[in-house]
Amino acid sequence: MEDIASKFNDALKEIMGIHAGQKALIIHDEYAKEVCRTTKKALELEDVKVFTYKLPEDKRPLKDTPHDLKELMDRIKPDLFFNQLQGFAEETPFRIALHHEESQYGSKVGHSPGIDIGMIEHPMTADFREMRRKMEALKAKFNGVKTVRLTTKAGTDLTFSILGRDFNDDITIHNGHMGNIPAGEMWCAPVEKSMNGVIVCDGSIGDLGAIKDPLTMIVRDGVVVELKCSDKAFAKRVDELIHVDKEASLAGEFGIGLNPKARLTGNLLEDEKAGRTLHIAFGNNTDMPGGQNNSKTHRDFLFREPSIIIDSGVVLMKDGDFLNI
Repeated sequence: MEDIASKFNDALKEIMGIHAGQKALIIHDEYAKEVCRTTKKALELEDVKVFTYKLPEDKRPLKDTPHDLKELMDRIKPDLFFNQLQGFAEETPFRIALHHEESQYGSKVGHSPGIDIGMIEHPMTADFREMRRKMEALKAKFNGVKTVRLTTKAGTDLTFSILGRDFNDDITIHNGHMGNIPAGEMWCAPVEKSMNGVIVCDGSIGDLGAIKDPLTMIVRDGVVVELKCSDKAFAKRVDELIHVDKEASLAGEFGIGLNPKARLTGNLLEDEKAGRTLHIAFGNNTDMPGGQNNSKTHRDFLFREPSIIIDSGVVLMKDGDFLNI
């Protein structure tokens, strides 16, 4: 554990700029207790004062932030938050509300629904300085771009506008902002109703894991209007999750995986950071520049070996590989 904590400490210094004198609150559950212990050790190596809060298992899935947690947050006013918990699909509204409550303190938030110790041992040992260099080069390529087209050999063919929508990333987590741990992704809020085409999800889905049979999603004017899958029960489950409210089926995110050490495990928290993947999410994006989707939920759909074409045919990625970046 000591060696893992030391490497994690290095990553947290690079991503979150942790330093002596800060206060951190780790919000965790029984599922993530090993990750919590490792995070606590990593922070204490930097002389960060660490507080922990264990979620009440008998009240899961949670719908709202527990009152005693709100009181603890207000008493501590943490500089750093770490949300380390099992990823229940039914708790997405709670997680979104929790993040909004944490952001009021101007804190840096490491958000990790579904995290396990393997994500500390693998993607969090990547070279984040090199990853940041590639990310900045890619952001420059997107500067001023209006239209993005995504394709895959599996059948994805999707277009949307990103005009006026800047990219965020979790390779540097700033005050008042959230990023995932493990880190290694950049994303933006597409112009919601500009999205049209087909997504063939052949990777994984947020909170649902790896999919056995590809899920085809037909998108019209930003909204999922049809789902197709040989597993009818699975398609029904997805349909329920993207219709929990009016905007749950409206476009919310365009994300790009950048971490060469992230694995495809079926857990989207790590999968969406993996190189050679992209993901589209439907639902809330109000924490992204320009985002207009106020849904209570947010669901990611990942596909593999994609191509990215911008504006007048410039190819940034071909079958999963970046070109000249």
